Amino acid sequence: MSAIGIIGGMGPQASAQLLELLVRKTPAHMLVRDDSDFPEIVLISVAVPNFVESKTNMEKAKRIVIDRMPLLEQAHCGVAGIACNTAHLFLPDVQRATTVPFLSMPELVGDHIGKQQWRRIGLLASPNTLRSRLYDDVMPAGVELVRPLAEAAALVEVLIRRALSGQPLPSDRARLLAIVEEFRMRQKLDAVILGCTELPLILGETRDLTIIDTLAILADGLLAHHVGRGV
Repeated sequence: MSAIGIIGGMGPQASAQLLELLVRKTPAHMLVRDDSDFPEIVLISVAVPNFVESKTNMEKAKRIVIDRMPLLEQAHCGVAGIACNTAHLFLPDVQRATTVPFLSMPELVGDHIGKQQWRRIGLLASPNTLRSRLYDDVMPAGVELVRPLAEAAALVEVLIRRALSGQPLPSDRARLLAIVEEFRMRQKLDAVILGCTELPLILGETRDLTIIDTLAILADGLLAHHVGRGV
């Protein structure tokens, strides 16, 4: 069976979390009797200039990621994913550079929302993702995507920057939960997308299924494709 590829490093902690999620979720997708039954996973952690706040470094980051595509083919990857929401802005160019199929995290999230029959969805994300139509374009018909007010968006950006630096504060989880709850109540939302892969790292484990963990959804999509049940 072929390998699952991860393009990560944006940031490294989120990439490591996706790897952990793939391992943890494997038994729900395939029979596991011992360690030899787990899928082969190839993680390429790419050091790129920061591009989550502004588009200045995005072209350079895209070229660096594209340059790594031969590594996925050499590792015989049958499917791959990018462990970063904002990097999906240049996913079409990355896909054209390789024969390895990439799954789109936003598209998987859109499919998940459609199955839940939610109608009003909030998006918390990096500045570049909020300014883009990355999630607007994948929402099912009849679903309204709502962005946070400027003050809340700025607070989320601070949390993301600290997580990217590997220096979150102990209080950051409570701050994020407070932002999510106020956003949900003020805008009468059915669910909230954590549209930056650093946000699930801050949140940690939660039983609230209306907080959408984009990394977890990508992990399930990659495993389903790996065992032949995906697109």
